[in-house]
Amino acid sequence: MTIHRRRRVLVALALALTAWPAVEARAQSPVPAAVSVSTAELIRAVQANPAGAPRTTAEAVAAGRPGDAGAIVGIVVGTLEPSDRRALAPDVVTAAIAALPAAQRTAMAPACACSAIRAVPADERPGVVPSIISAGVAMAPEARAQIISCAIEAAPALVAAIQAAAGNTEDIQLEAGVPPSTPLPGSSIGIDSTLAPKQNCASPPCPG
Repeated sequence: MTIHRRRRVLVALALALTAWPAVEARAQSPVPAAVSVSTAELIRAVQANPAGAPRTTAEAVAAGRPGDAGAIVGIVVGTLEPSDRRALAPDVVTAAIAALPAAQRTAMAPACACSAIRAVPADERPGVVPSIISAGVAMAPEARAQIISCAIEAAPALVAAIQAAAGNTEDIQLEAGVPPSTPLPGSSIGIDSTLAPKQNCASPPCPG
């Protein structure tokens, strides 16, 4: 082996030994976790198995970021056929909220419920929205006022149904910072009739 060739071999060997730690580190580094399924994959999964929509939703939410939960719910509910949507939309909302980390459920429940509402065509909403509200409030009671607020914004024609589905109307008002209604001046509503002054004559003023 000539001197020049030997020198080239030694240089190549030195370079290889220098690069080896970086190659070894890359080989030992963990593979990045899979991100949330794409919109196309989500739609295909729901179309292939509508009955499995809640499970598909839960898996997608668990695989993605908490902030994506609402968008995932909207895609799934919007993909379902009308008959399946009415039956499964509440379960999709429930599955999405349940799949979130416990600390994120209250914060993300309004987005999940209201994305579901927006994904329902207007003519279907009277038969679907109340059950969506009930599902969201059941999973995140602390978010009830926020769910009511965004639901009314999404479906203003269904205010009464939304409030009824969420539970006690007076409690909702208090949580939202709205004082409960009070009787008009002069009204006897809420006053025990046994405590009211009694009249013993037919028409006042009565004799003392």
